[in-house]
Amino acid sequence: MFNKMSYELALKQKQKLILTPQLYQSIKILQLNLLELKNLIQQELIDNPLLEISSQFEFSEENSNSKEENNEKIIQLKEKSKDNALEYWENYFQEDEPPLVSEDKSLQDRKNVWENYLSYDISLADYLLRQLGTVVNNDIDYKIGEYLIGNIDENGYLTITLEIIAHDLNIKIEKIKKILGIIQNFDPPGVGARNLEECLLIQKRYLNLENRYLEELIKNHLKDLAQRDYHKISHDLGISLSEVKDLSEIIKKSFDPKPGRKIGSPREIKYIIPDLILLKDEDRYRLMLNEEFLPRLNLNSLYKKYLSKDGLDSAEQFAGLVRKDEHTCQERKETIEYIKKKLQSAKSLIRGIEQRKKTIYNVAEIIVEHQKEFLDKGILYIKPLSLREIADRLRIHESTVSRAIHDKTIQTPRGVLSLKFFFSRGVEANKGKITSADRIKRLIKLYIEQEDLNEPLSDKDLADLLFRRERIELSRRTINKYREAMGIPASNLRKKI
Repeated sequence: MFNKMSYELALKQKQKLILTPQLYQSIKILQLNLLELKNLIQQELIDNPLLEISSQFEFSEENSNSKEENNEKIIQLKEKSKDNALEYWENYFQEDEPPLVSEDKSLQDRKNVWENYLSYDISLADYLLRQLGTVVNNDIDYKIGEYLIGNIDENGYLTITLEIIAHDLNIKIEKIKKILGIIQNFDPPGVGARNLEECLLIQKRYLNLENRYLEELIKNHLKDLAQRDYHKISHDLGISLSEVKDLSEIIKKSFDPKPGRKIGSPREIKYIIPDLILLKDEDRYRLMLNEEFLPRLNLNSLYKKYLSKDGLDSAEQFAGLVRKDEHTCQERKETIEYIKKKLQSAKSLIRGIEQRKKTIYNVAEIIVEHQKEFLDKGILYIKPLSLREIADRLRIHESTVSRAIHDKTIQTPRGVLSLKFFFSRGVEANKGKITSADRIKRLIKLYIEQEDLNEPLSDKDLADLLFRRERIELSRRTINKYREAMGIPASNLRKKI
């Protein structure tokens, strides 16, 4: 038996958010920092002929009463520029001549060339390859060494197993071990090691330290050494605590666990350009957008001229200026669509940039108002702040606030800070009193910096101090969580022996 199936039409209401291209672009622009936004603008200037950078001096018929006045302004501007130029050169020639260089100075000192001032940091890989070329005689060995060096990280460690290299190159593992041994004799000492133990043993051989306890300590007790379990090391090696401490000092002062960092620059230098600038004027703070970094955009002046001529106000009318006998209907239609698309894109970009400025400024204004005490007195006075608080005050969504502060920085009297820095989670300290988690972390760090290293403070001691001095009541587990988040070791590892 088959059940009968029935079909029917029904109307249902459903709410759905649809992202238009303009809205999507505005969201994207809001999330960009200044460098990323500048790159976007430069790309749009290349792709969109209806966009242009506004000139510093614009004399339009709208802003002048007549053409004569406009021309007079331009003439005055040119004359002023000419006078400034003449004045500059007159001052230049009136200056005293620079003193002659004495004959006893070297040629290198007398030549003012760029090579005297620029420097180049060689990378670790290039540094090792140069050494490889001086000790390897055939192409196969060089290729193996090149492959090995290519898999050495910035700290100087080999990040791939010899078995994988042997499989990739189809070469016997004994041959690869031989070339690796050659690389491990290169400068800096310890480079090419596969783990910390091997790295330190290579350096021990380089330093020519003949001490069997030192070698045994490196091979079997590095973990105990990191945890400062000197009693265990003393018991296992059969030496006194003072001897263990001496060995520990030798490793600390003479060995480098990251030898690759000595050569080149491990990280690319990144320049921070703040999105906002906060200046202090007596007791008041003045907030400004950093607008000098970005070019000001306008619609192309030629297009605006044609658009305003004879009351033209649409892409169709602008396309009508093209002579009909020179273009087919299809070409004219494509021209209209192209102008429409580029005009809409240009307006959307300009509108999105202006909206971005307004949103970021409004968010930053509330942040400065809320964290004024921190700006005046320091980190111990930072207050809890959430995205929801700002979103409610500006009547926008939390995601908009999140995008507005994403990867944005502000230059303040206390340095260049990320906008995210000002958002600190609130912690209930005592009897409903809310304090900032960042403030608690700073207090913990301050107490530890002032502690007696012979008797360092335990997490319980830190909790008691917070309650006695600040009336902040926290559990030992919470103190432990904050301490570990700051990378501060436990009290037994901080103890001075």
